[in-house]
Amino acid sequence: MRIRLPLAALGMAALTAVLSAQSFNPKLGQWEYTINMKMPPEVLAGIPAAAREQFLRPQTTRTCLTAQDLNDLRLGRTEENCQVTSKKITGNAADIVMKCDGRTQTMHYEALSPESMRGTIKTNGGEGPSEMTLTGKWIAAACRE
Repeated sequence: MRIRLPLAALGMAALTAVLSAQSFNPKLGQWEYTINMKMPPEVLAGIPAAAREQFLRPQTTRTCLTAQDLNDLRLGRTEENCQVTSKKITGNAADIVMKCDGRTQTMHYEALSPESMRGTIKTNGGEGPSEMTLTGKWIAAACRE
């Protein structure tokens, strides 16, 4: 009987560790994202060359993730005229659908660890379809804008 209790405790600890590793739990604070944009050739053809080059280069941005942002699943900058129509967390992934002035954004984020995430943002409508892929890394607990 004495052996069973420590084994049960060890089993619970292992289960807790597995569940924690599989949860969507990014750290709060300053995050840095690298974003790559993909657009269909016909959409790119309508953009001036200098702007087109800017779109195709990876962009880096920093943002602050607060407890309220995480609760609302606002994982980056959002426009004021956008409304979240659905959001769901499954394991280490978060899925969000947002409507913004005639276009729909479908976002999928994966928390690879509390300090690392990746995601895709697909947009339909507006000026045409586009897709962004991003990788994010936690920088610090304190935010600087």
